[in-house]
Amino acid sequence: MSILDSTSADSFDDAPSSVPGVPYGSWFLRVLTWDGILAASILLLPGIVEFLFPRQRGAMELAAVMWPIVALFVRFFVARRHIDSNACSRLMRRLQLAAVCVAIFVLLLIDSLVILAHEMPRGAMVATPTDIIVWAVLVVIYLAGMTFAMYPGKVDR
Repeated sequence: MSILDSTSADSFDDAPSSVPGVPYGSWFLRVLTWDGILAASILLLPGIVEFLFPRQRGAMELAAVMWPIVALFVRFFVARRHIDSNACSRLMRRLQLAAVCVAIFVLLLIDSLVILAHEMPRGAMVATPTDIIVWAVLVVIYLAGMTFAMYPGKVDR
């Protein structure tokens, strides 16, 4: 029995059988899948733009600027709903919101580069080892921010 527990030893047997904890499985799933549709749309967008507007470089550049901005706002509002539902303190949810803002800004850069890569020569995005390191750092910043932001808090199982 904990020092912080104010109940007597007799009432210990009446305690609920489930112990509050962190649902790690759903947390992991939430991080990996929370914006899957938008990620798929970013990957498919260059092909769609090229199909609809063949050989018009301006259309691809416009798509590379506009669609990631739209996705940023959608991600922000969806992430904010997730964060508001977290069983965390108010301060923790504010920190999570800050983390999600940094993460989705990094993802905006990644999305724009992925779309523009369609217009660049093959291999231009990872031409040097430094390019690979930059990409890896961007992905790590995004995943770390989202992992922190999507932490659901301790809940009853």
